[in-house]
Amino acid sequence: MAEANKENTENPLNIDSSNFNSEMYLECLMKLATLKQVMDKEAEIVKQSQFLQSEMQTLVYENYNKFISATETVRKMRTDFQIMQEEMNKLSDNINKITTFSSQISESLKESGTNVNRLCSTRHLLDKLQFLFLLPSQLNKAIIENRYADAVHDYAHAQRVLQKYGNQPSFQSIQTECSEIIYGLKKTLRDRLLNSDTSASELAESVGLLRQLQETDSSLKDIFLSCAESRLDQHLKSLSALVEHTDILEWVEKCNNTLLADLGIVISCYHEMFQDQEANNLPEFAEKVMSQVFHLFEEVVKRPENIGTEILIRGLDKFFRKLQAMSEIISSDVVSQKALDVVIQCINHKATMQYQLIQSQFKDSLMRVRQTLASKGTETVDLKDILNSLQVYLMQKIQASLLDLMAFLQNNLSFGLKPWCAKAVANSCWTVISETLINLSDMVKKMACLKTSNNIPFELLLILAKLCLELQENGVSTLHNHLVKLLEEAAPGLTVDNKDKNSVIVNLSTAAQAALDSEVVFIGQTAAQMLRVSVLARDWLRAPEPRGPRAVCRRVVETLASADSAASQLFPTSVKPSSDSSRRTIWSRAPSSFSPINRIFSERIEVFSPAGADRGALSNGALKVALKALVECVRLRTFSRHGLQQLQVDVHFLQQRLSCMGNDERLLNALLEDALASAQLRCVDPQLMEPSIVDIICERG
Repeated sequence: MAEANKENTENPLNIDSSNFNSEMYLECLMKLATLKQVMDKEAEIVKQSQFLQSEMQTLVYENYNKFISATETVRKMRTDFQIMQEEMNKLSDNINKITTFSSQISESLKESGTNVNRLCSTRHLLDKLQFLFLLPSQLNKAIIENRYADAVHDYAHAQRVLQKYGNQPSFQSIQTECSEIIYGLKKTLRDRLLNSDTSASELAESVGLLRQLQETDSSLKDIFLSCAESRLDQHLKSLSALVEHTDILEWVEKCNNTLLADLGIVISCYHEMFQDQEANNLPEFAEKVMSQVFHLFEEVVKRPENIGTEILIRGLDKFFRKLQAMSEIISSDVVSQKALDVVIQCINHKATMQYQLIQSQFKDSLMRVRQTLASKGTETVDLKDILNSLQVYLMQKIQASLLDLMAFLQNNLSFGLKPWCAKAVANSCWTVISETLINLSDMVKKMACLKTSNNIPFELLLILAKLCLELQENGVSTLHNHLVKLLEEAAPGLTVDNKDKNSVIVNLSTAAQAALDSEVVFIGQTAAQMLRVSVLARDWLRAPEPRGPRAVCRRVVETLASADSAASQLFPTSVKPSSDSSRRTIWSRAPSSFSPINRIFSERIEVFSPAGADRGALSNGALKVALKALVECVRLRTFSRHGLQQLQVDVHFLQQRLSCMGNDERLLNALLEDALASAQLRCVDPQLMEPSIVDIICERG
């Protein structure tokens, strides 16, 4: 760049260059440019020349005006300087006259000044003597009026003179009397140290005065800390008595103004008085006192009246501000870390109270739902509506708790903007979510285990199972995303660690499965008990000719239908019912088809397999338990021909009614066929009725 500028400057064809050659430029222009370009260049050069002449003329006019103004200014300054020179001459003459007069006055007063200085020295010496002679009375007066600092100051002021001239008879009595007075003052100050009513400031003042009176530092340090500890113990007892009777704000105010204020004074005075000594026992002393303060504060926080978030945060903020100031005075890492731990413990305690409250309120809601189900029944209650209300209620309670915990991140709090506080709030919020859902899972598992003994409605188990599944699929992720959003608003820039959602999801899934299995087993065992009693209590060898299905079959159908109706409100249907033709043909098989050989090669049926989360799986689960009990009871009885035909009517009735509930046709038919086949094998005259006759009997019955 510099070389290019240099070439342009030395170029003879550059009109702005100092080496510009007009003849060469004109010759080059004539050779390279057209006539029109030459004329345009001429017009351009003429225009630029006129512009430059105009600017040059303007500059000349401006410089001329400036020159005239400068000339006028110089002329005016010359006049002003003449006036100032005359005034300076007059001032010089006056100063010379003053100097002469001053010399004359000093000469005349020289002898008088010497006399005055001698008299002042004498007066100063007399004042000192008077102070020494009046010192004992002044010391006694100051001690009587409790002005111990003034007494020590006066004694220290006269101590050097007394030590120097104390051997002279005129001063010996004064020194003896002052020593006795100071000995009594030391005793008074020591008694003051041992008095439990002495304040921290008075305690520090007494130690400081004793040090000025040449007391040894080692003994003073021990006395000082011992007396301070006694004084602080009184404050601790007073604060301990207030725990049960005051709220956290009043307790913190009392603690800050008494114990912590006195502790700060004690430590500050200790450093000030013994700054040249090693304070090895001071941190241990302060940490011992502060540990008791922290313990009392934890008890105050746990009081029921301090459960409110606002009052807890206000009290915690005041306490933490005081602790920050105290940590600077104490210079102890233990106290500083404990101050942070106190805030984190309060956040964790609030989180614990939150999820415990949610758990208690949710149990109350479940109790109301249980009472509603017991009083109205399944057919008059919308289980889907109950499920939605429980889910919305639980989600709202958790979200409200999260928002409540965000109050710890307010900008006006002394700890609100601290990264460690934001992290503690994030962890506590996730604790509320995880503990609430895990407690819900444990409660559902417990109810599933105690289903039979506690007489819990099976509809409630279905509702809780569906609730756990909904929370597993969407609830956990929704709450986690809501937590992240709240933290981004309350603490921008905070990096939230990924939370372990898998453990919560696994607990919810396990609880849902336990509730479904319990409901299936309960319904199946209820129906099985009816069938078991009806089969075992009847004399099948003397059974009359069948007139219709027995009443127990209708009760079994009603029980299974009630459970299926409840399941249909909450769970989807995945099993398609078979056609009517398949239902009617299975009963026309020959008795030989029910042989034990065929049963060996038939598909194995798992009676107590885990229940699926759909209507068909729940119905099939209860159906397997009930009909398997029927098969086993039939195998224990012996049947006459009419007894076998009665069982044939019952089985056909169950097949007709139960196939309409979304049950698996193959499973239903296999179990009913097994029951009828077992009855044939146990029958003394195994003759079945025609299917058409069975249909007529069932329809007529």
